[in-house]
Amino acid sequence: VLYAMGQTQHTVGVQNIRAMSIVQLLLGNIGTAGGGINALRGEANVQGSTDQGLLFHILPGYNPTPSASVTDLKTYNEKFTPKTKDPKSANWWGNRPKYVASYLKAIYPGQKPEDSYKWLPKCEEGKDYSWLSLFDTMYNGGFKGFFAWGQNPAASTANANKVRAALAKLDWMVTVNIFDTETASFWKGPGMDPKKIKTEVFFLPCCVSIEKEGSISNSGRWMQWRYPGPKPLDNTKPDGDLIYELFEEIRKLYKADKKAVYPDPIMNLNWDFATNHAFDPHKVAKLINGYFLADKTIGDKTYKKGDPVPAFGLLQDDGSTCSGNWIYCGSYTDKNMAARRDKTQTPMQEKIGLFPGWTWAWPVNRRIIYNRASVDPQGKPYQPQKPVIEWQDGKWVGDVPDGPWPPMADEKAGKNPFIMTSEGFAQIYGPGRNDGPLPEYYEPLECPIPEHPFSKVLHNPTALTFQGPTETRAVCDPRFPFVCSTYRVTEHWQTGVMTRWTPWLLECEPQMFVEMSPELAKLRGINGGDKCIVE
Repeated sequence: VLYAMGQTQHTVGVQNIRAMSIVQLLLGNIGTAGGGINALRGEANVQGSTDQGLLFHILPGYNPTPSASVTDLKTYNEKFTPKTKDPKSANWWGNRPKYVASYLKAIYPGQKPEDSYKWLPKCEEGKDYSWLSLFDTMYNGGFKGFFAWGQNPAASTANANKVRAALAKLDWMVTVNIFDTETASFWKGPGMDPKKIKTEVFFLPCCVSIEKEGSISNSGRWMQWRYPGPKPLDNTKPDGDLIYELFEEIRKLYKADKKAVYPDPIMNLNWDFATNHAFDPHKVAKLINGYFLADKTIGDKTYKKGDPVPAFGLLQDDGSTCSGNWIYCGSYTDKNMAARRDKTQTPMQEKIGLFPGWTWAWPVNRRIIYNRASVDPQGKPYQPQKPVIEWQDGKWVGDVPDGPWPPMADEKAGKNPFIMTSEGFAQIYGPGRNDGPLPEYYEPLECPIPEHPFSKVLHNPTALTFQGPTETRAVCDPRFPFVCSTYRVTEHWQTGVMTRWTPWLLECEPQMFVEMSPELAKLRGINGGDKCIVE
């Protein structure tokens, strides 16, 4: 299943994805070649940014962000580490204490994980920190400052007038981008009086993606290293340099101010990310992978302090290892695995185009997760013409198996294939959900019908709603009898920050337009080329 943005950017986005997941599970299409669910992202690194903890509720590697009530590391591990008594269950999240301890040692190498945990930012109980809620808080005066880093919320976020009004209530805003944007110049927009706006706006010009080095991770979880092309224009810098230099100045201020409030998290943070005072993406990549902080013997092998950790199975909870993101452990060992460009495949791998030597995929270069669900109890592929893995001569061949154990026919050593659940099985009923097994269907918050034909509840009861004069919605209003939808065009990307400044693209698509059926156009007396007002 390939889905685009309309499936998720919706008040029932979670239900949509859950429904597709359940259908694929019931069809046996998880862990197979050409199976699963693949998001057609809005840009190339959505997967990578989520992996690295972009969202408020997760730390890098999909570990939960602690709430204020989880005051110490022991309590965190007890709350978020699942347990199982089933010997057939790998219960891989049972290793969470190792991954969290290694993450804490990556950001605070000089402290014990038990001590540095208290410096982690924590969410207030029951408080929502998602995108729309942030701007609602901003609109109500809850923020003094805002970094708009590589984004244009004045044009991209729902209820744009509310967003711009919220920006006007800040003391300061920093925008980091390659061109001026509606966000950077919100104070020039419709209904704005610059004389009455207190927000001080700072613009930091950054270079574009092809002018800097680093990696992206696509929807297939392939971490792909990109080398810099042309040099950045004068007075522009890569994002990494901007962040590095900004924090260096912040640390100087803290060091100079003997009365600085709560300096320890700032002064003790690992900030060894530069070479000759220039941001070094390789140093970041090596820390994300992780390395040993002390000599450590695991099994029959001894690793020296400073050695890269070759795989997340070797991460420890005693402070002897660090890793900025456990799922990327193995991505930068003796070499930069994401920079590989080897097209070599075995005849078996060629059948599905696996290309295991081309870049690197998390976890441990596994190209198809839950791939042990693609074989029978003896380890033979259900689809011999498109095999992902196969048990041959006492070992797995093909893709990196989702766990090293033998097939399920081995009563003593075999494990259930869904290793990230505590039971080892797929979950048709979503944990913590009130509807199920298949999600309930709800109409959008703005819809043309007054009643749900299959339910007493019209809208998603968990959808975010806000109060106040900015929150009017057209629901079953006879003045708005038509349903419109938005979509992307070939000529422009996202809010057009790059493409609208490109003359030939702007010439191809110079302005907004409305498409409608000939019947609707005739009904409203609209001809091709007429100017329309969409209210």
